[in-house]
Amino acid sequence: MCRRFEQQVVLISGATSGIGYATACQFLDEGARVVFCGFEQDGATALCARAPEHTTWVNVDLRLPESCEAFVDAALGQYGHIDVIVNNAASVTRGRIEQTDADFFDAMMALNVRAPLLITRHALASMRQNAHGAVVVNIGSLNAYVGAPELLAYATSKGALMTMTRNLAAAHRHEHIRFHCLNIGWTHTDGEDRLQKELNGPANWHIAAGKTRPTGVLLRPADIASAVLFYASPAAAPFSGAAVDLEQMPI
Repeated sequence: MCRRFEQQVVLISGATSGIGYATACQFLDEGARVVFCGFEQDGATALCARAPEHTTWVNVDLRLPESCEAFVDAALGQYGHIDVIVNNAASVTRGRIEQTDADFFDAMMALNVRAPLLITRHALASMRQNAHGAVVVNIGSLNAYVGAPELLAYATSKGALMTMTRNLAAAHRHEHIRFHCLNIGWTHTDGEDRLQKELNGPANWHIAAGKTRPTGVLLRPADIASAVLFYASPAAAPFSGAAVDLEQMPI
């Protein structure tokens, strides 16, 4: 097995389920030390059991500014440096403009945009000292371009995340720190499965949806994780500031 991230320290938010969990697993399989957060106890336990000596769960709420710093400090306190950050944690709470009051909007932006910014900001001094450079991969969404009416705040937050990524890539292009935003399309996760049930979708909704894709199935968390590892790897070193749409069909 390829070990592209041997001894590297990877910070992943929202890693106790879905895309974050799959990403953490792949980094561990390739030799990384993974420091992660997330609210799902079962997922955290399973991830730590996968590689007990190489995983650290930090139980924080990234909607709070001080928790973003605590998350970074946990990695620096244990390992002294951070090589890769994957900003994956996000809220997908639905609401049209009628439901999007100030509190709703601020909560969405706090987790989906402010937390990635504060995590990166607090880790920046350490990443600058890495002789081999560092990488930040932000998990965005195709909703950044328009989004459904009931995803107003979510779509807005992902548009902001994409712009922030490219701004940081330009600002730090001479410091050997790369930034990428992966705009994810329809992916079959446990969270999406729960949402479809809440929306009264059929039990086999993902099968019918998958038939609309060239591969015959929806994207899976492992597919996204593989893309994250590529953009964090030396193979992607020649470029920074990519906003990549990970979907099987044109939007």
